[in-house]
Amino acid sequence: MSEPVIFEKLTHILKEKVMFLDGAMGTVIQQYKLKEPDFRGERYADHSHDLQGNNDILSITRPDVIQEIHERYLASGSDFIETNTFSGTCIAQADYELDQDPKDVYDINFESAKLARMAADKYTELTPNKPRFVCGAIGPTNKTLSVSPSVENPAFRNTTFLEVASAYEAQIRALCDGHVDILLVETIFDTLNAKAALYAIDKFFDDNRSYERKPVFVSGTIVDN
Repeated sequence: MSEPVIFEKLTHILKEKVMFLDGAMGTVIQQYKLKEPDFRGERYADHSHDLQGNNDILSITRPDVIQEIHERYLASGSDFIETNTFSGTCIAQADYELDQDPKDVYDINFESAKLARMAADKYTELTPNKPRFVCGAIGPTNKTLSVSPSVENPAFRNTTFLEVASAYEAQIRALCDGHVDILLVETIFDTLNAKAALYAIDKFFDDNRSYERKPVFVSGTIVDN
């Protein structure tokens, strides 16, 4: 099977120039001074838990804000924009009681990918000699596989490798359905979580041959202890 065209396209561009990734999503969202009703929208008006701070849900409840942020980054010269899905797993969404219905997590990722796709396509059409690409952002989750959350019990883990990988696989499906170009395993602080994400990516494409494989980027964060 031949390699998808996106691999050749990116390789060609990167031989010619440095490409730029967009900046942070969360800190820019703070500039809009959104309140609880913005995060709830109509869909989650009666939700059981406060949603303010759940930035990923804004792709559903305030897509205009997320679209505008994407376009601000593209207008400033970004070649890549990331989907608004840093916390787009059932593991992370459990903090907001949005982990029970798989449709909630699916829609967060799918709608986020659609918004980024529309913004990237708009700017590619404006300047065809500078194509824009969408990175499906796969965050580290709020749990760590390598370190115990309990000081008293170093062997304890509050999740398993396969649970994390399964959560990532569901996220990957929705991002691909929303037509991202690249999968970005981002802001990794635990290499075992990163391994679970990479394992999930391989497993997803091995198990779902109708989906075209995507390039995979990884970004990490270094902590100086």
